[in-house]
Amino acid sequence: MSDDSCEAGFCGIGKWAGTAEVFDGQGRFLSNAMDQRFARTVDDDGRVRIDLAFIGPLKFAGHYTIVQNGRQRIYEGPANTGAAESVGPNAVDANGYWPSTGLSQRFLLVKSPLGDKQFHLSLMSRGEQLIYVIVSEAHRVPDDGSANVPGLISGISHDLVSDPFAGRGQALLQRSGTWSGTVQCFDADLAATEERVFEERIKVEEGRLHWSLRGSLAPDDLRAVFTTDQWTGWSDFGETVGSYSLYGGRALSSTLNHIASGLRVWRREVSTQDGLTKAFLHTWYRGGQRIGAQQGFVQFTPTH
Repeated sequence: MSDDSCEAGFCGIGKWAGTAEVFDGQGRFLSNAMDQRFARTVDDDGRVRIDLAFIGPLKFAGHYTIVQNGRQRIYEGPANTGAAESVGPNAVDANGYWPSTGLSQRFLLVKSPLGDKQFHLSLMSRGEQLIYVIVSEAHRVPDDGSANVPGLISGISHDLVSDPFAGRGQALLQRSGTWSGTVQCFDADLAATEERVFEERIKVEEGRLHWSLRGSLAPDDLRAVFTTDQWTGWSDFGETVGSYSLYGGRALSSTLNHIASGLRVWRREVSTQDGLTKAFLHTWYRGGQRIGAQQGFVQFTPTH
């Protein structure tokens, strides 16, 4: 079934074969995992059925249906319940609950612009306690069945549980260099508004990250200096303050506050395995009210 089978916003119709890295709530590597999904339209009202199997330190298999209404979608169960929003044609921001595991999920799915890959960041909690973080990449399975399953970092939790880079040798999201590209901006209702040039600069000196961001939804450039233990990072007092969590150095979840404007941003980011590109969703708030978002892919240029 083609990717044009959906009515609006994000569409992931088709078969997907993926691999994942699973971390505990503190970012320690637990296991690799396999992730298979089959999404298809099942009736005249546009419901989509997802059949899936996930095999790792947590396991589940089953199906659920999705009711779509423009950018809004409802997960009806039985395997997954909750609600989500489409952020443009390439991303979904979801909050769900998996009854078979007793875990709530904050889920980001980003599809590559060519539509052949998906990147997932799942924050799995019981109550307010973060239990698992799943970072995964899935490739579309073509009609001839010749799946190009993403590779894995070799290793087991016994060897990698104390390695903040999960066997990579470096944190892909904490290297000196520049992430840049043109990204899509959205308003409070997640309607697309404009594209902006996005430039994030990182300079690592003696275990400290000097960080700046141009092209965000804040009225000024963001700047901060972070101390990091490679699992987390936290800022000094300054124009922008906050902290972040890292997972294998490849994925990030962070909240930052821009003091002068009274805005805060929830950043979720996933790097490709080669570290050359990252997908992200930055959601901006004033108090508890969302004011907009940015979503896109940006490319990395190292500082030599």
